[in-house]
Amino acid sequence: MGHARPAAAAPGIARAIAHFVGQVLADAPTDAVRTLQELRDEQVARAGAVVENVVALQR
Repeated sequence: MGHARPAAAAPGIARAIAHFVGQVLADAPTDAVRTLQELRDEQVARAGAVVENVVALQR
């Protein structure tokens, strides 16, 4: 069985992220900063929930 090559996947991942961001910003092109801040806040909230679950599982 061959080893995975994460570096080989990087260009495809970067294209997918760029496409996603382009789609999100296309919905609100005049207020990109607010849109990016909302995305950041959502991800921070999700990360916080994961941390809480991990801490609860370790108790």
